Amino acid sequence: MHNIFKYFAVLGSFIFLFNVGVFAQDEEEEFQERTPLFQGVMIEFDIFSAAMSAINRETYSFEAAMRINLRERYFPVVEVGFAGANKISIHDYGFRTSGFFTRIGLDYNMLQPNTANTAIRRYFFVGGRYGFSPFSYDITNVAIDNDFWGNSVVRNFYDETTVKHWFEAVAGLRVEVLNNIYMGWSARLTVQLNRNRIGEISPWFIPGIGIQNAGNWGFQYTIGYKFR
Repeated sequence: MHNIFKYFAVLGSFIFLFNVGVFAQDEEEEFQERTPLFQGVMIEFDIFSAAMSAINRETYSFEAAMRINLRERYFPVVEVGFAGANKISIHDYGFRTSGFFTRIGLDYNMLQPNTANTAIRRYFFVGGRYGFSPFSYDITNVAIDNDFWGNSVVRNFYDETTVKHWFEAVAGLRVEVLNNIYMGWSARLTVQLNRNRIGEISPWFIPGIGIQNAGNWGFQYTIGYKFR
């Protein structure tokens, strides 16, 4: 008898959760049907990278984004920026670069969509980006060892050109702090898609990614204005 009671209790729980899910899905579909597709465009600036660029003398990055609001749920995003580096190591190894970068992607709002009666409009999104950057770089005072003769030669490499591609997983929050003015943060994990070929001189810094590693964590704090 106890097992039969447990069976009906579990079955009832599943039926309850299923009905709640169906009800929430019906509410979501009803909201999407009565909400116009276009809900505005937001222009954002990353104030965190600008502040860090003023502090860090070796690297800099400035970027802005355009975010399109579709039914308070889907957000196509285009991000553009300019970044560079000028570093001299303790062994006089030098690296210099600068260039533009672009990211294109889509965010999805995980919170309940805002309505006309929402007091504080906010979005918590997850999404992805595809990024690329064509740039050139200089590497100076590179010591190349000669195993045969047992000595080394110092070489300089100027105007090395490349195009780097990467993918980013993104999560973040945006909150309306004043009328149509939004602030928020986002964190992202960057994975480079194309690595250097054998024998190619590897850039220390990549515009749009930063210091080159197998995977990079990044952070942004933005301020933006929504146009409607």
